[in-house]
Amino acid sequence: MMPVSRLTPNPNKRKRSWSSVKRWPLSTLLMGLSLVVIESYAAEPPVTAPLSVEPQTGELLADALSSEVADPDTAVEQILGQTLLLSLADVSPVFSANYQQLIQWRQRALDNEEQVKLQQMQLQLDNYWQYLDAQAECMTPCSSATLLPKDAYFRAVVLKLKQLMALAESSTWEMLILEDKLSPGQESPLIAPIAQRLFLLGFLENMHSAASEPVADKVVLPVSELGSEPVIKADTISPDATTPAGSVVLQELAAIDNNPLRYDDELVRAIKNFQTQHGLQADGVIGKQTLYWLNQSPYARAKLLAKNTLRQLIFTRTLPASYLVINIPAFELQFVEAGKVILNSKVIVGKASRPTPLLSSHISSVVLNPQWRVPRTIVRRDILPHIRQDGHYLQDRGFDVYDYDGARVEHSPQEWQELASSHFPYRLVQRPGAKNALGRYKFHFDNSFSVYLHGTSEPSLFKKTDRALSSGCIRVEKVEELARWFQTHLVKDTRLWDKLAPNTTQSQWFALSDTMPVYTVYWTAWLDDAGQIQYRNDIYQLEAEFTLAVPAAIFYIL
Repeated sequence: MMPVSRLTPNPNKRKRSWSSVKRWPLSTLLMGLSLVVIESYAAEPPVTAPLSVEPQTGELLADALSSEVADPDTAVEQILGQTLLLSLADVSPVFSANYQQLIQWRQRALDNEEQVKLQQMQLQLDNYWQYLDAQAECMTPCSSATLLPKDAYFRAVVLKLKQLMALAESSTWEMLILEDKLSPGQESPLIAPIAQRLFLLGFLENMHSAASEPVADKVVLPVSELGSEPVIKADTISPDATTPAGSVVLQELAAIDNNPLRYDDELVRAIKNFQTQHGLQADGVIGKQTLYWLNQSPYARAKLLAKNTLRQLIFTRTLPASYLVINIPAFELQFVEAGKVILNSKVIVGKASRPTPLLSSHISSVVLNPQWRVPRTIVRRDILPHIRQDGHYLQDRGFDVYDYDGARVEHSPQEWQELASSHFPYRLVQRPGAKNALGRYKFHFDNSFSVYLHGTSEPSLFKKTDRALSSGCIRVEKVEELARWFQTHLVKDTRLWDKLAPNTTQSQWFALSDTMPVYTVYWTAWLDDAGQIQYRNDIYQLEAEFTLAVPAAIFYIL
């Protein structure tokens, strides 16, 4: 499914076990923890999808904790994950301070005063989730936010955050700089540090097969001795190493290849997997975008995952049973019917200079063989330059030209070129047909941005990995499948649809028996179906603008 893919739940109870799902460790530093992760997944229900959060059953976390206070270590672990996620998401300094305190309390008994403080921390978490409930605007009754910490997807994310934080505490992540792109077979002094990062992030899972002792054994206590999270042994880390495990890793890298500077096949495969997981062209070439993501530290990755997860969960718990959602940075559409994903499709979204807006609306009609009434801004920016180059452009592309009184206008190719180079007081309407920019279908929904879903006359563009190419509207690759569903389930006059379907030149609007909710969202990190973290470029530079901060008053405890 699409890069924004989730395990969107069946409204019925889910049966599938995760025990058969293949997983990589985040890093060999955390090999032991990976075993716990896999066992935890096998024992838990499948990961709940942020695109469609199923209401969870059972007691609230606060109720579960009330019986755990007698065991302070268990109580600390119970709220540590929630507090970590909310701290990383910059919800409140309260959670940041609480997380630091919880780390200090781990693996030791708490005195009476500390146990009281621990209970206050739980109440602060409860207050936050209850605050979200009070702020929610649900189209239909939505699940309580107090249930989110019990959700399997939430817990899976917390495990990843703990892994990333452990890696952040055990290593430094200095900026790598390449003067030029690095292609397979070339040599570079950065090969060793690049390989080291891929190894630590889990993309070079076999590179230490020849080593006498895995790095993880040198720096991490066995998980069976620790519980839920690895702890770095300070006496095994050299203070002179570039990273705490750096000296060990680099020595072992050098022993594997006679030429440690060569960008070899094994590293190329790892880079291609890395590129795929970050939504990049998997060509094995280390260019600007690939290097950017290699330079993202574990801590930066943890913050990005935490912020996106919280945004996703807050949003998706308010969704109805059926809807379309487009994740803009992932260039993907997902169609959910009655809680089940029935369609995933690539999409093309607006370029950075003409971004697709974040919105929620309802598809109210479908247009077969739409005309395209070209917005004035697109005429000025895109079409007039083509006319200046080719006076036949309007005729070849099937455009009719009208003045602002509605009268059709005709000129010679040379006259069109001259007009396009000066004043152009005309409206353009592209006739239906194979060259129409909207393709065969348009899905209309009310919005103040004049955007909609539609097909395209250039399907080859869906082969690109960076699909921020439009002027704001959303082009759908599987538009035929989407239109077929609407025709089968919602179009009122199906006889007229069937009659006109063979005709590619007659435009017709079709009313629907009901509307379909549609949302555009902006998520740059999530867990995929295999439990791996997917990252995407912040194509509109919006991440810094999103805030999850809440008023301090909600934490006042009497």
